[in-house]
Amino acid sequence: MQHQLRPADGRSDRSRVAIIGTGLAGLTTAYLLHQDQQKRYDVTLFEQAPKFSLDAASVTLKNDATGSLERVDIPPRSFCRGYYANLCRMYDHLGVPFQRIQLIWVFAKVSAASQAQIPVAEAAETMPGSYFVYGKRLHELLLISPHFWLRASLQNVLLTFYLAVCHAWFFLACFFLPPRTIQPETYLDVKHSAAKSSKGCESFRQYLDRIWLPQRYVLYYLLPILSIICSCSHAEMLDFPASDVTSFMKGTFLRKTYVAKGGINRVQATLAEGIQDVRLQTRVTKVERVDGGGGVRVRYESMQEGGEKRSSSSEQVFDRVVLAVSPNVAAAIFNPCKPLLSVVPTVPVTSTVLASPNTKVSLVHEKSHVPSGECSYRRGEAQIMAFRTTFSDSIVQTESLHYLSGGLVVRTSPTADVPEVKGTLDTSRFTRTLRTTESRSMVQKAMETKGAGSGNEWVNGKDNVWVVGSWCWDGMVLLEGCVISAMRVAKDLGVQVPW
Repeated sequence: MQHQLRPADGRSDRSRVAIIGTGLAGLTTAYLLHQDQQKRYDVTLFEQAPKFSLDAASVTLKNDATGSLERVDIPPRSFCRGYYANLCRMYDHLGVPFQRIQLIWVFAKVSAASQAQIPVAEAAETMPGSYFVYGKRLHELLLISPHFWLRASLQNVLLTFYLAVCHAWFFLACFFLPPRTIQPETYLDVKHSAAKSSKGCESFRQYLDRIWLPQRYVLYYLLPILSIICSCSHAEMLDFPASDVTSFMKGTFLRKTYVAKGGINRVQATLAEGIQDVRLQTRVTKVERVDGGGGVRVRYESMQEGGEKRSSSSEQVFDRVVLAVSPNVAAAIFNPCKPLLSVVPTVPVTSTVLASPNTKVSLVHEKSHVPSGECSYRRGEAQIMAFRTTFSDSIVQTESLHYLSGGLVVRTSPTADVPEVKGTLDTSRFTRTLRTTESRSMVQKAMETKGAGSGNEWVNGKDNVWVVGSWCWDGMVLLEGCVISAMRVAKDLGVQVPW
């Protein structure tokens, strides 16, 4: 599916901007440029998939008994008003209402052999291997009602007290013991000279050792939560910059958790509204500067369902290009950014939608990228989120089981190799960007002001090419980074951000 339309008013003096990728970062950038008050930009969206990627992993399910449709957001993309300040301001501007979500957390151990055994919702709180269950946030453990202390066993009371003390100490450390700054030479190899223009900070592993947080709390309670948020193994989470985690903990402290009411498709549709040149099922293979300052050439090819090439390669010259893709893809199609972005780690993530044995639902294949149906995450009752951790000699990692109403379960695993489970309705795989102290320094270097790079080093905006995404800022790889990086491009192009 491809549309190539000229501006309705016939103007040819507008700057042509190609945005490659239609996640939140790409669509937010497109929205800001399309809404430019001076109407200076023609926006073209390139997307390899047959639908916008922001909502691509979500599914529509039909209740076979009632015929009603239900949309399941994958991932749920929850947020709060503290850490996600710019995202919330954008949602307020777009008129997207919030819906609070409440979760009951279940922590459990699981063996590799039992990974395929998914308990039904009724048994989720007593699943095999579970070692702690509560329906409050960790920072609310200190406020548990007196009824708990009267009815609970001595072991549970002592464990709850232990967790409350550990969590209180962790938050105090995040607020009052900031991560240490480290000179680049102490943690980077000499060959990585591009990263030596900025200071780094200690890793999360180093930070935890310094603040003397008990290992039992870290291994069984803290890392399962954080690694699910970042979709990675425990070891990869420990390699994150400590500043990412402490900033996130401070920004989410005592904050309620929300999702976009009506589903992420409402956000997607609003951001893309009015953009006419949308090229779906079109894979960009190369982005390169045109010699003599004549713009940026984009080479692309049309794709069929299943990813096979449908036609010979084509090309078009744009004035500016925005790469709203993962860093490995950006490095593959735009050579100047490869030295900086090739060190940014990425991992595969698998998300599976399951139905309990007695659940009568079927998958609906949407005929357009504008789906229908009420979203599952928007119901008012508390939902169960199980953190199942596999402890092995080779790897320690946690997967989440999100139990929705109606017998649905969303399973998210930080790996591409997930055993098949009975009741699977849909499986999707996507790439998640991680962080290390080294990649943090590289991203900081790439995000410097246009023209700040020395010699032939590429920085964001040089050669009229920008990168945007959840990883394109100094923080956790989450939605806030998408919005901030899109706002940065708008600022560079002289476009006023309306929120």
